[in-house]
Amino acid sequence: MWRNLRVNEDIIMENSEIRCKNASRSETCFRSEKCLTKMHLLLLTALVFCSLTTGKALKILKLDVPSLVDPRTESVTLRCEYDLGGGELYAVQWHKDGEEFFKYMPSMNPPGSVYDIENFYVDVQRSDSKKVTLLNNYHKGGMNLAGTYACEVSTEAPNFLTTYALANMSVAVPPKSPPALEGLRPYYEVGEVLRAECTSAPSHPPAVLTFLLNEKEVSKSLTRHLQNDGHVIGNFATTTRQGLTIILERHHFPGGSLTLACEAVLPGVPIIKTLRTEKTATLAANNQRLAQEAPKAGKARSIATSLSQSLYLFILVIFLLYKVHKLA
Repeated sequence: MWRNLRVNEDIIMENSEIRCKNASRSETCFRSEKCLTKMHLLLLTALVFCSLTTGKALKILKLDVPSLVDPRTESVTLRCEYDLGGGELYAVQWHKDGEEFFKYMPSMNPPGSVYDIENFYVDVQRSDSKKVTLLNNYHKGGMNLAGTYACEVSTEAPNFLTTYALANMSVAVPPKSPPALEGLRPYYEVGEVLRAECTSAPSHPPAVLTFLLNEKEVSKSLTRHLQNDGHVIGNFATTTRQGLTIILERHHFPGGSLTLACEAVLPGVPIIKTLRTEKTATLAANNQRLAQEAPKAGKARSIATSLSQSLYLFILVIFLLYKVHKLA
């Protein structure tokens, strides 16, 4: 490519000299130098454009950050794969929630450096230009790994390119089963008291429980937090218990039955789906008969109304026929 450009430059210079020689004799040698200067500027512009269009762009190929981490884990390794596009690496910088905690610069000795962040520990020996290892130090109170992580990559001169990628990490112990719903009887009468309890499976953070009656959230005034029975795994996973007390009314049994559900959600951990347990109770038999009598009475009134209207029409027709006969 450079050889072709050199040939093109010679051709352009020759054409420039010919045009300058054919110009008016009154023009001086300054005019010729001006022609050559313009041609060199055009050549320089072409060279820069060519280098920009043929060069590769800096890009991050993959940022590997675990989406969910157990708080009892000893270490977590984050990886950042990138393509320098033919450039030379200047630095790789790691950030958590916008704060830098590790930098790798191949030109430095040692290349890896750690920035002091409270309760944040980096294993420099297991960190390099493509990865960084975080330590969960129990002896120093542990660390909060949850947050948004960023990998920022930059290249050396002459390009000085920079790019970055983001990924979120949550810390949790997911519950292994849906919540347990207890206390709901199979049958109830209107006016009776429904008492139920919901207990979540051990988790971290503790689950938030919600009662739903016929798919509508129950008022918090009808629920109460119950002391758990010490279901704790290590110092992290715990259970949550909640009770419900409500006096049942007729509208709680649409279609003759009600549905009670308990949902467990881990706050701040959206990647863990909501767990749900659902049970059904039926209106007692004697209440069912009472509920069915009202529609029958209504139907009887409807039939009586229809008969009255028919009788009125019949009398009206007889009266009209009588009048017609009398006139005849």
